[in-house]
Amino acid sequence: MDIKQTRASKLPETLFRTPFRSFHVVRDEIDDWEDFEGWNLQPLLGATLAKEYVQGPFEGLFILQAQIVAAEGMVEDCYLDLVLPERICEHRFVLMNNTITRIRGRRLGNATAIPSIAIEKLGDPQLFHAKENPSAGIEVLQQGLRLARAKKHIAYDLGVLLRVEKRFDEAIAAFSIFLEEDPESDIAHSIYRQRSQLHRQIGHFDKAEEDRRLWEIAFTRAYGHPPSSNESF
Repeated sequence: MDIKQTRASKLPETLFRTPFRSFHVVRDEIDDWEDFEGWNLQPLLGATLAKEYVQGPFEGLFILQAQIVAAEGMVEDCYLDLVLPERICEHRFVLMNNTITRIRGRRLGNATAIPSIAIEKLGDPQLFHAKENPSAGIEVLQQGLRLARAKKHIAYDLGVLLRVEKRFDEAIAAFSIFLEEDPESDIAHSIYRQRSQLHRQIGHFDKAEEDRRLWEIAFTRAYGHPPSSNESF
């Protein structure tokens, strides 16, 4: 189905009432940003938030299907707003007494709201981290990685979260997906550095040293000069 076959509709008619998982807010039609009920949302297709489903530049204000992850393992459906490319998230949308309510922030008591859909664009991986149950965000990213066309940015998010959870072998595999897809990325040097550190953690010293060598090459390519003795590795 082509995106042109979908129709923009008002936020209260769309959230919690349609099967779409992500929406692009039609910004040029907004007179009052506080009147979120008046926003027109363009439904987006696809299992991830990806540029091929967005008309125009892959930026602006989006609404994503999300979940509130609680410490006791309970999950509640919600939505999050998201500004790209910065990946700024300021509000969650919840259904209360059959009315959509907008609440500031992702944190509420002993729970955190995280997206239920992965994003094929570079940004802060912490958007997917719920300290109450870190595996929830990891599962979202693992599913997104299987379904995504461009995998590198989801793989980066996943690698960071796996590294924090000390799942080192899985983190290495995720970072490797990024490097295989885009070995000359501007952030490749950072990923080689992280992967080298992970190899060292599990005793793969030859692989760690090889990644250090690749880090030096990628650093030189990114900055136009080799790393100095003061550059952190």
